[in-house]
Parts: sequence; structure tokens; C-alpha cells
Amino acid sequence: MNTVDNASLHHAILTSIVERGYAPEPDELAERFEAPLEEVERALRALHDDHGVVLHPFSTKIWVAHPFSCAPTGHVLRRGDRVWWSNCAWCSLGGAALLGGEVTIHTTLGGEERPIELRVVGGELLDTGYVVHF
Repeated sequence: MNTVDNASLHHAILTSIVERGYAPEPDELAERFEAPLEEVERALRALHDDHGVVLHPFSTKIWVAHPFSCAPTGHVLRRGDRVWWSNCAWCSLGGAALLGGEVTIHTTLGGEERPIELRVVGGELLDTGYVVHF
């Protein structure tokens, strides 16, 4: 049996999202950690309380695992022919860092409706002309 702590649980969830494009179900996590489902569900609720994930209301299914969203959003990360969602442009940069390689972020600026693309290659943001100086 492996320890189901916040760090190992969050790592397992993010690994699944990066590799498969979606979050694991609680029973998959129980199998991975060789732990009872009830223990994994308690751990998921604790991770939710610590803001590591957002669970669906009245459920232990994963809705958000920062920096990724498990539901469609207006912030799309694309690497090759694969797609992931994030919750905001800032989270998209974190997602691009986790994905590695060449990632294009499709998003909008603030409250604007004009779509933009941000390219991240090897962890470096190439499109920097969108920075606002106050």
C-alpha cells in the first residue's frame, strides 16, 4: 500500500491529465495507491480543502486540478494534436510548463473578446507583446 498524501495524490492526478488528457476516477486512484476507496475519497476531500483540486459538487470526482481544468474552458492548451484546458491564462502558462515541448495557448486578454495565441517553447514564452505596463 502506498501513502495517499496530498503531494502524491496531486502528482498522480496531474500525471494522468498530462498523459491521458483527463483526471483519474476515484476508483482508479484507489487501485493505483492500493488503498481502500474510502481512504482515497477522504484524501481527495482533504486535497480539495487545501485547494489542490476542485471536486464536483456532492462528489469526489475531479473537476479542476490546478493548473488544468477537466471541463472545457476558454483557455485551451495545444501540443501537437492533443488538447488540455486550464482555468485562466495564468494557469495556462503553468500547464504549458508541465506539458513541456511546444505548446500553443488559445485564450483572450482579460475581459476582451479578441482571441490570442501564446506560444511557449521549452518553457519560454515567445509572445511577450501582451504585457500591460501601469
